Amino acid sequence: MMRFLSFTNLLGLAVLIGGIWLGTLVQTSPDTRQLNLPGDIEPGGSKTLRLHFGKDSGSGMVVETRVVQTGDGEDLLNRAMAELVKGPQAPGAVALVPVGSLPPTVFLRDGTAYVDLPPAYAKLNYGTVAEDNLIYGIAATLLEFKRVSAVQFLLGGKDVLSLGHLSLVDPFKRQQ
Repeated sequence: MMRFLSFTNLLGLAVLIGGIWLGTLVQTSPDTRQLNLPGDIEPGGSKTLRLHFGKDSGSGMVVETRVVQTGDGEDLLNRAMAELVKGPQAPGAVALVPVGSLPPTVFLRDGTAYVDLPPAYAKLNYGTVAEDNLIYGIAATLLEFKRVSAVQFLLGGKDVLSLGHLSLVDPFKRQQ
């Protein structure tokens, strides 16, 4: 007959009880971080976005004002990225990424927009001007939103030093 009260079984039971107690303690702690969700869902409708594209001359940016229809609760930061990837409609502007590219995903935390670039962006093999247009176009577009005070770039969910030419270590901030 097997012994159910062996030292190993008693030790396992003690660890299980301790884990349950610790889990309960952590869940009821007032210091536990909670997810901040917006209290009010922004209604859909007609919204105006200011999108920044590179100039076809290679020097500077073209600002395009685009009116879009949004759904109830649609995130405008991610919608702006989707509109950037569609390319410019304004004359004299160039697309930031090739047609059919996935848009970056944007997360906002404490006023900083974290832009998660798809891994394919690392393989674009852009020169300095095209890379500047890409990064500055995204950053300038997001900084048009009052709730965004800084833009930090990620690549595939991880910190990124550069896409090749421009340093992405520090966040981009609105000029004062």
